[in-house]
Amino acid sequence: MKALIIATFGSTHEDALRRDLDPVVRDLKALVEVPVRVAFTSRMVIDRYEKKTGIRYENEVEAVESFLNEGVDAEEIFIQPLHIIEGVEYDKLARLKSRGVKVGEALFHDEKDLLRFVDDVGHRFEAPTVFVGHGSPTAADKDYDELNRLFEEKNLPHRVSTIEGSVDDRLPLSFMKEMGYKDIQLAPLLLLAGDHAKNDIFGDDDSVKNRFEVAGISVTPVAGGMGSWDFVRAIYVEKLHAHLEKKPCEN
Repeated sequence: MKALIIATFGSTHEDALRRDLDPVVRDLKALVEVPVRVAFTSRMVIDRYEKKTGIRYENEVEAVESFLNEGVDAEEIFIQPLHIIEGVEYDKLARLKSRGVKVGEALFHDEKDLLRFVDDVGHRFEAPTVFVGHGSPTAADKDYDELNRLFEEKNLPHRVSTIEGSVDDRLPLSFMKEMGYKDIQLAPLLLLAGDHAKNDIFGDDDSVKNRFEVAGISVTPVAGGMGSWDFVRAIYVEKLHAHLEKKPCEN
């Protein structure tokens, strides 16, 4: 591998970039001694961040083109996604495979990844916790249902909901009320705790937090996105390391 692109949806919130993105980038860069670019897959976020700060992040296509223009062969460019599921944003990266670019796995690629996450959460989150993801109109949305199934199977006091996916608040809310939990934690199932976390999850108007409080359940926010969680960063590091250890015929 001669060049690495670290790809994320992105955020316009500087605190989320510094707290949640920088540590993942740092840990991944420590594995390689090659040029590294950070790319945002959301064009909307790129434009808004540039308007806000004057700084423009490359999208995934631009990052690939930049390396190609520097003389790096497409087959020597590897993209490590920081996406949680392999949905719409991940698909933008997957399309680059047709150009010879190698693309790694999202956090949740298969059942093994989901099981590992559930086990890690079981060791690190003692209080009942609702993890709120974004959701996807693609088949990858089933990962959130599977997480709920695994939490139930392992008898853990945690559940998952999504902002725009098929798993809404009703399932975790019903579970918490059925179990008699009066105090829960609310955590973003998002790499970066930016706009969605601040408004849709923890906001003052029509947020997940408000809906639980209206139901009589006290909510304690879990600060930061998943990029600030050491066990999540370790998974991304292992995914990149596994790719680096592959023989050419396995790519």
